[in-house]
Amino acid sequence: MKRIVLKIGSSSLFSGGEFAEEKINILAREIKKLKDSGVEVCLITSGAIAIGLKEMNLDKKPTELPKKQALAAIGQMYLMEKYEEIFAGVGVKPSQILLSHDDFGNRNRVKNLNNTITALFNYGVLPIINENDAISTDEIKVGDNDTLGAFVALNIDADLLVIISDVNGLYDKNPVKDPTAKLIERVEKIDKSITSLAKEPTSKVGTGGMITKIKAAKICTDSGIDMMIIGNDKIDKISTILDGANLGTIFHSKGKMPKSKNWILSCANVNGGILVDDGAKKALLKRSSLLSCGIIGIKGSFSHGSVVEILDKEGVPFAKGVASFGVDTIKTLTKGENQVIVHANNIALIEEVL
Repeated sequence: MKRIVLKIGSSSLFSGGEFAEEKINILAREIKKLKDSGVEVCLITSGAIAIGLKEMNLDKKPTELPKKQALAAIGQMYLMEKYEEIFAGVGVKPSQILLSHDDFGNRNRVKNLNNTITALFNYGVLPIINENDAISTDEIKVGDNDTLGAFVALNIDADLLVIISDVNGLYDKNPVKDPTAKLIERVEKIDKSITSLAKEPTSKVGTGGMITKIKAAKICTDSGIDMMIIGNDKIDKISTILDGANLGTIFHSKGKMPKSKNWILSCANVNGGILVDDGAKKALLKRSSLLSCGIIGIKGSFSHGSVVEILDKEGVPFAKGVASFGVDTIKTLTKGENQVIVHANNIALIEEVL
């Protein structure tokens, strides 16, 4: 392994309402071991709002968006101050990157992000990434840092995403309610039998749950990236992953989908939609291009190069793709023309799994 993304959530960063400094010291030492082994490491962190709550002596997270944004702005400073102090103790220099969904949805921003992280790796610096909650709204949020970790792993060509959680991995039953629950150590394929095991989040400080972890695993494994969920009591063993240790549940990659198509499917901003007839849908499901003769309607407004949803005649999206023409040009084409509107190489099919 040459490049690993680690994600740690708020429920692992805090214990009894206090910042789990001893645990993060252990994490820092493990990251130092990985880096000393020649591995490039990127850390995805939560915790800004949780620290903001503590600094402002508040008992619970407010519901109003401006107040949550303000708490994120307050807490992010203290969070990075903690990280800087702890990583300095092991000889690792950290850096901060704050991101929103728009940063992944735009090709140019993704390229700039990749270039920045590569430069940080070349400097020997640890990128620490969090969602930019101080300015993010529901419309531009990634929403949870499990997905954020998957987006980063996908776009920097990581070999592995490790999600550090307050649970040890994926179980066949709810381990909190059923003592007979067994840990599933390996997942070879993510299908409905796997997603049916996911439950709603139970943590009071986190925003994700098992379903967000499975979604993250789907993004990763579709493009050849393994993902592992480990309990936060295994932080001191993270470096053993390099020797093949499985510390929880590992989702094995399939590696079938090109990175560009996974970006279209998982990350890209969608700017409109194209409705197609049954014949066009059947052809697209067989990996053909979308021709103008199969179009029966347009949703919204989009330009050349925009990512659009492709919908059946009932309005149900079944694919996404990069439009070769904008709305105005498409509307000028006659029904008999067979112009390629979305090329097969730029179409990603939506799997009905998650």
